[in-house]
Amino acid sequence: MIEKITSVKNSLILKALEYKTKKSQLEDKKYLIEGLNIVNEAIKNNVVDKIFVTKKFVNTFQNIDVIEISDNVAQKLSDLKNSQEVFAICNIVKKDFLDSNVLILDDVQDPGNLGTLIRSAFAFGFNNIICSESTVFLFNSKVLRAIQGNHFDLNIEYCDLEKRIVELKNEGYTIISTNLKEKNSIFDFESHDKIALILGNEGNGVSERVQKLAQKNVILKTSEKIDSLNVAIAGSIIMHDIFNVK
Repeated sequence: MIEKITSVKNSLILKALEYKTKKSQLEDKKYLIEGLNIVNEAIKNNVVDKIFVTKKFVNTFQNIDVIEISDNVAQKLSDLKNSQEVFAICNIVKKDFLDSNVLILDDVQDPGNLGTLIRSAFAFGFNNIICSESTVFLFNSKVLRAIQGNHFDLNIEYCDLEKRIVELKNEGYTIISTNLKEKNSIFDFESHDKIALILGNEGNGVSERVQKLAQKNVILKTSEKIDSLNVAIAGSIIMHDIFNVK
């Protein structure tokens, strides 16, 4: 028999709401997702703990236990004006480092930018994403909504960038950074087997302490009518260029 919840004060619902906060996500290694597509991706990746659905979606998942929730509970769980009516509590599972290019993010703050960069990294073969501890958290609801499950196929880490970059150098990676003072385009470089690309904060760019660890610097060549591009746009173009050079 399907369990039903109609109160927003139900203990399980209150716990699910906690999993929208970074504090509880880090403590319990769980997070909340919303939407049929991303929940299906979570099921495929065996990370689902519990699934909540409104009556409309009760028979959507075959051979999987679900908890039926009322519309008011669904709206409480949602960050959207209109709930998507399908939610899941997922386990945070650490993936192993993948044999692939690396995207390094130094203090990227906007959830939309992180979401775009993750999708582009997935598209262009940057299957490892290493974030500074000050970068917006992966399990922020806006980030999750933007990436729609792409993170399940990527290794995404939060750590001390300086230490990690030194490790990548020792592993044979060429460290490339965006730098407004440089005049090289990505095509000025030879193709390397292992590339780690550093992108920086929306307003300040790559920090000096991280910048000094780069072995090569790159800037996109653009029209003189524009000073700079948004980090997500610029990063996506550079990853595309590296992908095609290789």
